[in-house]
Amino acid sequence: MLKKIVFLLVVITMLFGCTVTRTNEAEAAREFLTPSGWSKPSRFLTHSSFRDYAESIRAEVKQNRIPFEPDRADKEVKMASPAEYLPAESCTGNAEGIAILVHGLSDTAYAMEDIAKVLSNACYISRTVLLPGHGTRAGDMKNVRLKHWSDTLDYLIDQASAETDNVLLVGFSLGAVLTLEKALSRSEDIDGIIALSPAYYLSSYRAAKWSRWLHRVVPWIDRGVSDDAMRYEAMPTRGVVETVNAIRKLNKKLERHGALELPWLLAQSLDDAVVIPAKNQQLWEEFATHPESRLIRFYSDKPANEKPNVIDISGTDKSQRVLGLSHLAIHISPENTHYGRNGDYRNCGLTAPRDRAFVKRCEQEENVWYGLWKSETESDLPLAISTFNPSFEQFASELSSFARRVAEQAK
Repeated sequence: MLKKIVFLLVVITMLFGCTVTRTNEAEAAREFLTPSGWSKPSRFLTHSSFRDYAESIRAEVKQNRIPFEPDRADKEVKMASPAEYLPAESCTGNAEGIAILVHGLSDTAYAMEDIAKVLSNACYISRTVLLPGHGTRAGDMKNVRLKHWSDTLDYLIDQASAETDNVLLVGFSLGAVLTLEKALSRSEDIDGIIALSPAYYLSSYRAAKWSRWLHRVVPWIDRGVSDDAMRYEAMPTRGVVETVNAIRKLNKKLERHGALELPWLLAQSLDDAVVIPAKNQQLWEEFATHPESRLIRFYSDKPANEKPNVIDISGTDKSQRVLGLSHLAIHISPENTHYGRNGDYRNCGLTAPRDRAFVKRCEQEENVWYGLWKSETESDLPLAISTFNPSFEQFASELSSFARRVAEQAK
């Protein structure tokens, strides 16, 4: 049993990142690990407008968040909180619909900003979500349950469907699990879904299942200090428990419901180590029956493909020094001011079991390469984990085309 617990602690962190953290080597401040906010998430779901909902969440984040950089506290609150992106100025007439964008485990609403802007340029009203337990402090995740996440999505779907005849759900990782389940259970209210690096099949799922029994005796998977203002490093086991519950709920719904008769776009990197891309594709091929459904695969080694509804896009670009796309990269633009090519954050593996010499080289080199940490490349290049997609413009074009086709069918 002890070996299984240790194994769980090592691999389960893949749920919220691409690396394994050095648990217990660096401890976050006690205040960061102590619950403060999100005590009654249902109280945020009473507002009649998205604007009021977003303002109430922003107030919650401001009150309970421990800033990464105190002199940028207000900016961090704004980045982490829900936001609405109206249709671009080039759009004429009414909006094509409303897109609801849902982030992944340990993330914030900011993770969905670039995709929200893509969809606003496609003439949608784009609304980013902050799932309960996120954006404030890691301890707040201890009191959150799957029901809170599910209720939040139901509330926002109800709100959007009362305003438009076209509701598009967009989810990243855990968010993709939650949105597919809603598309199955509320197909009459949903017109299409976009799944980004979906956590339908986790490479660490066998270990993650143990969390349901271990969370009382192993309350924390990781208590480390984060190096990223927009993601938790510390993670209570409860967050993993509820992620497992979300996957189990989705699997049961798929067994009962069968095929999803809505347009479904799934996009993923074939180099993604957090999920199992082949199994994600198998699931999509079995259940995505709508003729407008699409699969987009980002590759470093081009796969064979003779299917017209499968689109292959290179995930490498030597001119941008990108060797491959991690779990965290496909939905982020190179122009992103935080995660992008010239952003203020670089994932060098400071919190991972990575040789300090490689970390130091990554931190100090002006021009690093981006990809996945592989022994055969680390000795030759200063390497950071990829946090942006060099083919984002092509990806954005595919997303826009899909969103417009969904809008046409909803009319």
